[in-house]
Parts: sequence; C-alpha cells; structure tokens
Amino acid sequence: MKKGLVLFVTLTLMTAGAPVFAAEDSQEDQPIPQRYRGRMAAMSGPSSGATAFLIFHVDRFATDAEVQVLAQTLGEQGEEALLKAVSATEVAGWLKVGDGLRYHLRVIRTMETPQGRMLIGITDRPIQFGEIARSRRSAQYTFGWVQILFDEDGKGEGNMIPTAKINFNEDGVLEVESFHTQPYRILKVLPEKIK
Repeated sequence: MKKGLVLFVTLTLMTAGAPVFAAEDSQEDQPIPQRYRGRMAAMSGPSSGATAFLIFHVDRFATDAEVQVLAQTLGEQGEEALLKAVSATEVAGWLKVGDGLRYHLRVIRTMETPQGRMLIGITDRPIQFGEIARSRRSAQYTFGWVQILFDEDGKGEGNMIPTAKINFNEDGVLEVESFHTQPYRILKVLPEKIK
C-alpha cells in the first residue's frame, strides 16, 4: 500500500529527539476560536472525483510541552502508546465534512514554514467493531490527519488522511502513511467568521 508522506513533517511538527519550533510558532499568540471552510475531493477509489464542503474549527492549540510529550511517547513507546496519549488529550477542535457528524480533533498546531503558514490537526480515528472482528488491515490505521498550507493571500490547500499510521522512520522523520492509495485533497480553504 502506498505511503502518504505529508510534506516534511520534521519541519512542521516534531522529530524523534524533540519538537522543532521557531519563535514565531508560539501557539499562545494565536486568536481562538478559529474556523475555516473549504472543499474536500476524493482522489481515488469508488468515490474518486466526489467533493464536499469541509469545516475545520479550532478551540485551542497544543502547547509546545504537550507536543514534546507526544513526540517522546511515540519515539520511546511506539504508535499504540501514542494513540492512548492522543485519546486522553482534551479535544482541541473539530472537523466536519459535508452533512456528516463532527469529528473531534485532539491535537492542533499552527506554524510558519518557508512555503507559508501550516495548520495541522490529529485525532484518534474511531474504528468500527467490524474492522477488528474481521481483522481488516484498516484497523491498524488508528489516526486521522489533516494538513492545510496557506499562501500569502490567506488561501489554503492540503490533505486529509482519515485512516493513517504515524511513526518515525530510521532518520527520525515523522512519517504519515495513508491506508488509501491517495489522501483526500483539501481545496479553496478560507477563514470563516464565527457567528
């Protein structure tokens, strides 16, 4: 199955040694709540070409200390321990696709990169009983991952991986592997006023 490596995650979230943060990445300086609206497009599978609206809502950003603990947990104890830690984290926001239910985002970060401002959301993906009972391979992909990059005009594009594995490779770089052959594309993202 193809890996979905989402940009260079070492520069945007964390490494096996410690998180990488620049001074301008301070989460405390960010106004909250924040909300963004865009379009999501399926790039492969039976739904290829289908689109729906997407809302990304932020109630809080993870602190540097919280992310450092998560990075250390993954590096020292592995993905299963990271899942438990993420599941125990206070809800940071939510994601809504089309007319579906809201999905809780457990970890949300924003940071400046050479390409523009990055917004990342991570959650523990709910797994249906049938996946485990039938030993389906997708049951091994226990995270959801959303990444949006904004240009200088404030317009965003990115990827969503609803079934993802997260781990460090041999070089200490965080890899995000998609169960599907391609992530969903997120397009035309703009800030939305919260009424």
